[in-house]
Amino acid sequence: MIAEEKERRARLAHLQEAGINPYPARIERTHTLAEFLSQFSVLDEEKTSVDVVGRVRAIRKHGALSFIKLEDESGQAQAMVKQDSLGEEGYNFMSETLDVGDFVHINGVTIVTRTGESSVDAKSVQIISKALLPLPEKWHGLSDVETRFRHRELDLISNESVRAVFRARAAIVTAIRKFLDGRGFLEVDTPILQHVAAGANAKPFATHHNALDQEMYMRIAPELYLKRLVIGGFERVYEIARCFRNEGIDHAHNPEFSQVEAYVAYMDYEELMRMMEEMIRELILAIGKDASKIMYDGNELDFKSPFKRITYRDLIHGVIGLDVDLIDDEETARSAAKEHGVEIGDADSMATIIDSIFKKLVRPGVMQPTFVMDYPAAMTPLAKRKEGQPNRVEMFQLIVGGGFEVMKAFSELNDPVDQQERMEEQEKAHIAGDEEAQRQDNDFVYAMKHGMPPTAGVGMGIERITQVLTDSHNIKEVILFPTLRFKELDSEDDSEVL
Repeated sequence: MIAEEKERRARLAHLQEAGINPYPARIERTHTLAEFLSQFSVLDEEKTSVDVVGRVRAIRKHGALSFIKLEDESGQAQAMVKQDSLGEEGYNFMSETLDVGDFVHINGVTIVTRTGESSVDAKSVQIISKALLPLPEKWHGLSDVETRFRHRELDLISNESVRAVFRARAAIVTAIRKFLDGRGFLEVDTPILQHVAAGANAKPFATHHNALDQEMYMRIAPELYLKRLVIGGFERVYEIARCFRNEGIDHAHNPEFSQVEAYVAYMDYEELMRMMEEMIRELILAIGKDASKIMYDGNELDFKSPFKRITYRDLIHGVIGLDVDLIDDEETARSAAKEHGVEIGDADSMATIIDSIFKKLVRPGVMQPTFVMDYPAAMTPLAKRKEGQPNRVEMFQLIVGGGFEVMKAFSELNDPVDQQERMEEQEKAHIAGDEEAQRQDNDFVYAMKHGMPPTAGVGMGIERITQVLTDSHNIKEVILFPTLRFKELDSEDDSEVL
């Protein structure tokens, strides 16, 4: 236990010995601090008594006069505490027991200080939550990065800019719902625990269900269940989905993440592309930014102009001169990867190899919002093949900000025979050792055999779009409590986090 905590525990004991409950359940609040300041002139004119609450951020003592800087979620305001108002005994008791970091209730009236600051003239000060540890200092340098993520509550206390990022994230999610709800989409929930981890190329987290005595998986995507709902008759559905992928952790990946997936019947990927471009602009409007001037990593991104469109083949060919249409077997793909210095795994399939080349050499060069279209069919077993180009699928990804994949969408494959064949190919790749190959889901194929209308579907990472729109360069900056290696905190010595 650090010395500061011992001192605060002594002040806590002093409160309790005086018969004061430093953690009451009920507190009166008539105004937030922002409301107090915005209504100050009316309150001052009528000499209205107010009750405000908040965390003590600073205490300045000048003999028989103290100034307390209070903070609640709405903002900050000052309270002026005079010995004349509390009485000598009460004022001294407050001085002996109050610390920065405590939550307090203050009753009083308006007053303007000599420096012209609108303040609360305190008639009573009550501690409503005694803090046993001091507030952290402002974070500085890389040495504090892990502590910021591991103890996000301290990060939020210290940095208003961090709170602003998460307010923006919440506004983005709200705007997504508003946009889709306004176009007739139905929000649904689908299983997180699944018998087959399918719907994306990723390694799942496995678990065991004791009562059923069977292996189950945390979902990697809600896709197949959402399409089963389309088969069932819901023409427009979406889910704000928590997903889990047993993959590496870096600036763009966290094992637990959120995405929105939406499916709409009787629409193809071209029409969906136009809808998603419109939605992105609505999200930007919702957080109060100019769509033509979104700053990200020192670059100005223009989301107001029509997004660039280019095929997957043309983009790769234009950057490194490789024509992926000429790659039709795994051996050719491996040769291409070796020629361009891209490391691949021994069990990687042709599709995985091609995608590795794209991700490592081509995608990082895409800065302005770009729809990359028409991917190789072998890469996406759930997308519809293009008419007249069976080696490609009607798919697009929105890429921006130096290679950030923000969303993926396609005209959904609704041919059950083709779907079964492609799933079988993926299952073979999985058996051969490709841990990220999609798994065969026979229940989904069974559902599709009953008829699935022409459908377009899209998935967009909530963290990814928030990163871009808030100029955050690490996914951990937009997840309140990101996944970290477990590190148990010794309750007897927590000084390392201060």
